[in-house]
Amino acid sequence: MEAPWIQWLQAAKEGDSEAIDQMLEALMSRLYPLCLKMTSNSFDAEDCLQNSLIRIMNSLNSFAGKASFFTWCYRITINICYDFLRHKSRQKEDLWADDYSGLPVQNQIPVSEEAERAETVSEIRTALLSLPEPFRDTVILFELGGFSVNEIAALQDVPAGTVKSRLSRGRAQLAQNMQEREDNKILNPGTI
Repeated sequence: MEAPWIQWLQAAKEGDSEAIDQMLEALMSRLYPLCLKMTSNSFDAEDCLQNSLIRIMNSLNSFAGKASFFTWCYRITINICYDFLRHKSRQKEDLWADDYSGLPVQNQIPVSEEAERAETVSEIRTALLSLPEPFRDTVILFELGGFSVNEIAALQDVPAGTVKSRLSRGRAQLAQNMQEREDNKILNPGTI
C-alpha cells in the first residue's frame, strides 16, 4: 500500500475528518471510472460510487490488510455495481410485467426469438456467476465493462500477465460451462 493510503487509513480509523476527506477525494477519482464503465450511465455510476464510499467508510475497521487497501475498495465497489445491475435488470422485468400487449410496438421481436434470447442471456449469466471470483471479475470487466488489460491490472492490483491468464482461463472455463449446459439440455431435455 502506498504511504498516503496507510496514513489516511490510520487517521480515518481514528476519526480525523481531514484524512477522511482526502481519502474520499482520492477514492472518488479512482472508483468513479470503474462505476461508470460498469453502469454505462453517469447517474447510475454516481449512485454506485456513493453507495461504495458509504460501505467503505462504514467498514474501515474490518479492513484486515490481506490485500491492498485499494483492492479491498475495488472489491466493495464491484459488488455494489453487481448488486445495482441485478436490481436494475429486475426492475426492467417488473416494469414490463404488466400486460402491455395491447399497445402498438414497432419492430417487435417475435415471442419465440425473445424467449430464446432471454434464455440464452440467463444461461450466460448463470455460467458467468459460476466462475471462480478472479476469473469472473476479469471476464466481466474485460468483456462487459470494456476495460483494457492494463486498466484491469491496475484495478485488481496485479500484473497485466495475471490479467491475461485469468481472462484466458476464465473464457475457457466459461466455454466449458456453456458446453456442459448445452450437453445436459440435449441429454436431459426439460431439466434446465
